[in-house]
Amino acid sequence: MSDAPVWAKSPDRLHRRGATSLETPLDALDGYLTPADAFFVCNVAASQRVDPATYRLELQGDALATPCSLTLDDLAALPRHTVRSYIECAGNQRTLFGTVQGQHAERDEEGGEDVPWVLGGIGMAEWSGPRLRDVLALGGLRETARWVAPLGLDFDNPECPIEIPMPVEKALHDDTILALTMNGQPLPIDHGFPVRAIVPGWIGTYSVKWVGQITASAREIRNYRTDEYYVIDGMTVTRQNVKSSLALPFPATMGPGHKRIHGYARSPDQPIRSVEWSANGGKTWHEADIISPNETYGWVRFAFAWKAEPGEHRLMTRATDEAGETQPEVCTFNPGTLLFNAIIPHPVTVV
Repeated sequence: MSDAPVWAKSPDRLHRRGATSLETPLDALDGYLTPADAFFVCNVAASQRVDPATYRLELQGDALATPCSLTLDDLAALPRHTVRSYIECAGNQRTLFGTVQGQHAERDEEGGEDVPWVLGGIGMAEWSGPRLRDVLALGGLRETARWVAPLGLDFDNPECPIEIPMPVEKALHDDTILALTMNGQPLPIDHGFPVRAIVPGWIGTYSVKWVGQITASAREIRNYRTDEYYVIDGMTVTRQNVKSSLALPFPATMGPGHKRIHGYARSPDQPIRSVEWSANGGKTWHEADIISPNETYGWVRFAFAWKAEPGEHRLMTRATDEAGETQPEVCTFNPGTLLFNAIIPHPVTVV
């Protein structure tokens, strides 16, 4: 790794996770969209510094009639599409397999593979840029296309190139875009400047940062990430799942009295139907208030009133989406410690 700083932004508002990643403290957020300076960073190396004047996006592959090289101006000239979507690492909450369920994977966190996320490997933003299908059309996408694979410019990744293939149907979806802006501003360096993929509803790795090449192929594209790393029971992980978590430190300490407790619930591709909370181990559930927009790819903020009395407590929340998908009581363990979405008994000490 070079002597350049790992991140372009200050890490002071975030928790350092491993050598190159930053976690968002959910308790520090008080709005719907996550500010760029508080948005989590999942890197395998230092954030890439890309010169927009010399940037080129290479379109290649046997499923393109006219492979080509596009400038940033070429991309900016295409019609813009805006998507409000959360991005969440597939390994977010992975430490809870251990702290909540007593299950531990024997993997090397120091090697950069497994970022020890607690609750904050997630952020919510408004993304804008051309649809990926419009970009591929510039290369003459053939009807034979079956797989599309964006490749990031962070070539110094120690494990493998960040090339994440997806079926052509997902690449051509209305809401799959190449984002040029985040929350109305040019993409920050740490979040993929000048171009990143946004693949709503799917695990964060598909939203490749610093996209420099896209391959369109008539044959399935496979690699380490699809075949070995992002895998549960032999199946490549793509879609996120329903989760909810409290916007409190884990564990939390607070004084006694009447409290307004906040949190975030999300579903990969459905609005949230309800969020319930319990302070007695799930014996009794109460409905929380939804206090934010409730959108297809967005998280929702929820809140509930709780009388905090001195002692040790476990606050639990349970989200259900409009399709009826609900958080389970226990999340089935997998060696990659991916997609933890069990109901969390959040420890709270009242003093």
